[in-house]
Amino acid sequence: MTITRAAWPETVFVLIPSYKSAGPLHALLSRLLETAPTANVCVVDDASFDGTDRVCDGFGVDRIEHSVNMGKGVSLCDGFRHALERGRCEWIITMDADGQHAVEDIPAFLDYVARNPGAGMCIGARSMAPSTMPLPRIVSNTLTSRILSFLTGRNIPDSQCGFRIYSARLLEKAPCACPRFEMESEIILKAAHLNFPIGTVRVRTLYFNGPSHIAHVRDTLRWVRSIAGIWWNLRKQGIACHE
Repeated sequence: MTITRAAWPETVFVLIPSYKSAGPLHALLSRLLETAPTANVCVVDDASFDGTDRVCDGFGVDRIEHSVNMGKGVSLCDGFRHALERGRCEWIITMDADGQHAVEDIPAFLDYVARNPGAGMCIGARSMAPSTMPLPRIVSNTLTSRILSFLTGRNIPDSQCGFRIYSARLLEKAPCACPRFEMESEIILKAAHLNFPIGTVRVRTLYFNGPSHIAHVRDTLRWVRSIAGIWWNLRKQGIACHE
């Protein structure tokens, strides 16, 4: 399946949270805007101060600016709110600004939601072979994915992949609170507990030598604490799906 700007579904938006990624963001937007209309793309600039504003202005895409760094979770929530307020949004694709997501994989998400209109979300699944992904990332992704699969009773092969598509119905019913990257796991838990289908599509694994904003051990431990607390709170509300 291929897609062109002329055939792009008007109810599908692309959201890109960005932190100090002006260079990769420029390359991503140049490819993305060959496929998606400018009016359907929004970047959340999380206090980058690296020229991200000029990149967005140059391409003419919407930009939400944070004056101080708020974290990926806040950036995503602000972007979701912006898209939903447009009034015609049914699906939101999220892509990271660091160049690790291939525009060529977008049609797989669009095909999935066309075949599964009742889905809550669909998550990209990358290869976790040592030849394609750094070992510390393989370890942390495998651990968090297995924990989430157990807690939700669903098969979540790559819980940390930020390349996803969310339904507006899910986002309206499952507001999230985690300010940082844990939010992407929080919404998986809430989608499962609300009985939304969660799909998976294969996506490319792209890694480069740029700086990482993740400290694997510290952030994984913080993730475990946060997700355990969210899951426990959902159990107390009587809507946990895995017993």
